[in-house]
Amino acid sequence: MAENVQIQRLTFENFIVRLVRRFQDKVVNVEFFCGECCKKAVGGTLTLVGRDFLELEAPQEEKIQVFTISGGTIVLEELVEAIIIPLKQVCSVEIPND
Repeated sequence: MAENVQIQRLTFENFIVRLVRRFQDKVVNVEFFCGECCKKAVGGTLTLVGRDFLELEAPQEEKIQVFTISGGTIVLEELVEAIIIPLKQVCSVEIPND
């Protein structure tokens, strides 16, 4: 059991290092879960990766689209200027093609 916890911690730390090195200061899409729903933040600049969260800010004069998906269907779309997402809830981080 202790070995599993150690492996999970190392994997999580590696995830954070990769986010900082490869994704920070770039426009990204982030999929994450919130309760029973999946959410996707589209088009935010990854400005900060903390120990247990990441922060996206909208590029100048734009907004971040945040989609809430339930049962495979988009049930809500929001436009936000910034969003903080707990890292433990992140499913994926993508750099979109332009």
